[in-house]
Amino acid sequence: MLANKVYILDYDVISPIGVGRDSLMKGINTNTSADKDCTRIDTKGIPFNRAAEVAEDLSELYKNESDVLKNTIQYDRKLELLAACYGKMKDRVAELVPNFDIEKTGVLIGVGADVVPLTLFEDLIRNYARKDQNAIKELYTAFSKDNTRINTVNNPYDLYSVYLAEKFNAGAYQKSILTACVSSTQAIALASDSIRNGECEVVITGGTDSLVNLLALISFGKLGIIPESDGEKSCFPFDTKRKGTLAGEAAGIVIMASEDFVKRNELKPVAQFMGYGNTLDGYKITAPDPEGTAMVQAIKDAVNNAGITTDQIDYINAHGTGTRHNDHLELQCLERALGKEVNTIPISSTKDRHGHAIAAAGVQELCLLLELMKNSTIPKNLQMTSPCDTSFNLVNENYAAPIKYALTNNFAFGGINTVLTIKNELL
Repeated sequence: MLANKVYILDYDVISPIGVGRDSLMKGINTNTSADKDCTRIDTKGIPFNRAAEVAEDLSELYKNESDVLKNTIQYDRKLELLAACYGKMKDRVAELVPNFDIEKTGVLIGVGADVVPLTLFEDLIRNYARKDQNAIKELYTAFSKDNTRINTVNNPYDLYSVYLAEKFNAGAYQKSILTACVSSTQAIALASDSIRNGECEVVITGGTDSLVNLLALISFGKLGIIPESDGEKSCFPFDTKRKGTLAGEAAGIVIMASEDFVKRNELKPVAQFMGYGNTLDGYKITAPDPEGTAMVQAIKDAVNNAGITTDQIDYINAHGTGTRHNDHLELQCLERALGKEVNTIPISSTKDRHGHAIAAAGVQELCLLLELMKNSTIPKNLQMTSPCDTSFNLVNENYAAPIKYALTNNFAFGGINTVLTIKNELL
């Protein structure tokens, strides 16, 4: 077991099944799925028009932000989701932030690739292209006139971490990770390292991303990861009829701190970050290694580094994308890593409810796991009617049960595998 305990003090999330952590359990208990036809973007003419969107108007949550940030939010959904997430928790953590030592507080978050909406280019063409031959120069001048880091057309990737650093008085570092589906999972894992090695006392971590845009839907659709729409539910994790995942979006913020910080400030954490596994197989950019060797190692490392045994695990929040290859391989790797005992552990994926948020998948699912722990609830695989492997305990009904230790898995393009082990401190 690693020395220097790491705790989770607070967290919040903007999810398609709940704007704010306090609304997540309603979505779970009512078996709500955000799997619907897109409304935020026009998908006419393409066969991939299902997504899990955050349907609520979020503007009230960032109404006090600067005009330049609010203007940029019109074109940057990741920034909007992150600003809204901070807005949900800012009053709650207001008393905590003054205790942060600026030189011992860092920011480490996962972010998705930039996707500028086509409507922006339409505006640019209409407003600038006919003026003169220096249209691009005029364009950059126009959107940089406020002399800030925020630029509608060309934002730096560290904009999101710098935004949080300003909010949380974090001066140790501001780092961003872009590793596809494990971006925020890796950010959380590496945040624990930063605390354990004494680099920081507190790390603000998490991530933000959105697949609800034309480029993502078309690209993932052409890869066969998102199924063509037929007007029905599209994501069926661990079901024999699974055919692809559900595009989603989310943002989450998690405050992690050292044991010394927790004791010195007489705080009561919600969870302990026990350990993680992080491996790379590099088999293929868009497919996992069919042998699953690195995936098995990540699961083993997460459990071994946490200092627990298989029989102590009460629940596994699976990556469970609903794609043909991922789900079966994940189950087999769990068994190879943890032995036959894993077959009795409840396993479910929640992506059929909130979709796959790519860079924000890990933090959304961690925040949901923390709520499940707090409410002693095991969620079912919502769309599963015909389990792909009956030798595992693939949950088919929500039920009440305490969760002391749990794993949460995420696996990414390029063969990156990250698994976290969490302990409930509220039991």
